Amino acid sequence: MSIDWSGLSLPFDVGDLIASGNGLLGMIGGFVLVALAFIFVPKVITLIRQSFSAARGK
Repeated sequence: MSIDWSGLSLPFDVGDLIASGNGLLGMIGGFVLVALAFIFVPKVITLIRQSFSAARGK
C-alpha cells in the first residue's frame, strides 16, 4: 500500500522548521547549561581540592 503525497501542501517549509528549532534550542540551551554547571562544578572543585591536598602530602 502506497500513500500519495502529491496533494499535500504545508503552510511552512524546511527553513521555517529549522528556524523554529534554533529558536527553541536558544531558549532551552541556557537552562541546560546552568543545570550542567550545578552538576559538574562541585565535582571539579572537589577534584582540585583533592589534588592540592595530595600534593601537600596530607
